[in-house]
Amino acid sequence: MTAILRRVGKLEERYSVNASGKPRVVVRAIISFPWKGPLNWSASTCQRRLNPGGAVTEIVRLEGDADRISEEELEKFIAGFPIDPLPYAGPR
Repeated sequence: MTAILRRVGKLEERYSVNASGKPRVVVRAIISFPWKGPLNWSASTCQRRLNPGGAVTEIVRLEGDADRISEEELEKFIAGFPIDPLPYAGPR
């Protein structure tokens, strides 16, 4: 059993995710445009990128007023977008 736990730990370190599949480090920027009226989910977007260091950067652009959305709604919306890996440029 310890060998399995050790292997899972190594995989978590390598891919920077925990056993549930969520990234360990997430940097999230949320941009909203409240002057555009009520929140329009269909016009809103999210870009998720996996950096070479294992952190995930999320840029969420919400078209409209985002004051009344719950954390669960926001997480569900963000989870609908894939995490794209950044191309590795190599050392400079």
